[in-house]
Amino acid sequence: MDKVAIIVAGGSGKRMGTDLPKQFLMLHGKPVLYYTLNTFLSAYEDMQIILVLAEDYVDMGREIIDAYFEKDRIRIAVGGATRFDSVKNGLSQVDGEAIIFVHDAARCTLTT
Repeated sequence: MDKVAIIVAGGSGKRMGTDLPKQFLMLHGKPVLYYTLNTFLSAYEDMQIILVLAEDYVDMGREIIDAYFEKDRIRIAVGGATRFDSVKNGLSQVDGEAIIFVHDAARCTLTT
């Protein structure tokens, strides 16, 4: 059965007090988003990711994917007005039956 992680990265990070959303802030030389994506991709060889981004940050997300990952394992969806809408947009890209993981991009301290 397919394994798909929907990584929601549409938040604005206003509570952080920065202009850049926290999923794009640097941590040990890499964006926070890198660590979340890497953990899921490392968990299973056949893991696919749907990265849900705010429309204004799609290009930045693509730059991170291009710099660090195999493009064929990560797709991008545009987020919605709420987290619920963003997850729904990600789910709309899942074809067939799959085990679905949903995780926030800014929560980068998970382990396999």
